[in-house]
Amino acid sequence: MAKDLGLDVDLITITADTSNSGTPTNVCLLGLSLALMPAFVAWINRQERHKRPALIPNSLWSNRIFTSICINVFLMWGAFNAFEQVINLFFQEVQGFNALETALRFLPMPLSGLLANLAMGLVLHRIRADWIVLATTVVSCVSPLLMALVDPSWSYWVAAFLAVFLNATGAESLFTISNLLIMSVFPGSTQGVAGGVFNTIAQIGKSLGLALVALLAESTTAHSAIEDRKSPEALMEGYRAAFWFMFALSATSFAVSLWGLHGIGKVGRKVTA
Repeated sequence: MAKDLGLDVDLITITADTSNSGTPTNVCLLGLSLALMPAFVAWINRQERHKRPALIPNSLWSNRIFTSICINVFLMWGAFNAFEQVINLFFQEVQGFNALETALRFLPMPLSGLLANLAMGLVLHRIRADWIVLATTVVSCVSPLLMALVDPSWSYWVAAFLAVFLNATGAESLFTISNLLIMSVFPGSTQGVAGGVFNTIAQIGKSLGLALVALLAESTTAHSAIEDRKSPEALMEGYRAAFWFMFALSATSFAVSLWGLHGIGKVGRKVTA
C-alpha cells in the first residue's frame, strides 16, 4: 500500500514540525499519495474485469454492512489509540505526573476492555448487534468529551478515571462484532480476504488517527495566544482540540452505524446487504 505509506510519512513529518507542511517534499508526497488512491481503485477494477487476482476486490465495498464496519473501525481505532497517547501527555506534561504515576492511571483501561469482551460473550446472542454497536459507541464518545471539558486542576477521579475506563469499550466491542459480521455476510471463500482488509483498515486508521491528532494538537498550541508554547496552559489548548477531534470521530462512527448497520439483527445469523 505505497499510497498509505507515503501519506503516513508525510503526516508524521508534518507532525514533527507544522512548518514542514509547505516544503516541496511533503507537498509532493501528499499529492502523490492522493493521486495513487483512485489509480489503485482503477487498477483493482481492471483486475476484476479480466478475472485476475485482486489485492482488495472492489466488489467487497458493494456490501453495505462491510463498508460500514470498515469505516467504523477506521474512525474508532484512530480515536481509541490517539486518546491513549494524548491523555498520557496530559497526565505528564499538563498535570506533572511521572511515568509510574501515569502508568497507574491507565490501569482501568485493560480492565474495561476485559469486561467489554466478557459482556459481548454474554449478550451477543440476545441483543441485536446494531444496538450493541450504537450503545458502545455512545459510551466511547464520553471519554474524549470528558477530557475536552476537563479542568487540569480536577482530581483524577472526577473525569479522567471515567474517561480512561470507558475509552476501550466501543473499540473492543466493535472489533469483536465486526469480525463475526464478516463471517455472516461473506461466503467462506471471501472471509479471509474481507478479514484481512478489515484489519488493514484498522491499522491505517490507527496510524492516520495518531498523525492527525498530533498535527492538530501541535498546530493549536503553536497558534496559542499564550507566549510560552511549552507551558501546561498552552499545551492544554492543543490537547483539548485533539480531544474534541476524537469526539467528532466517535460521533461520526455513530452516524455511520445508524446508516450501515440498521436491521442486521443478532450476530450469527446469515444476513445480506
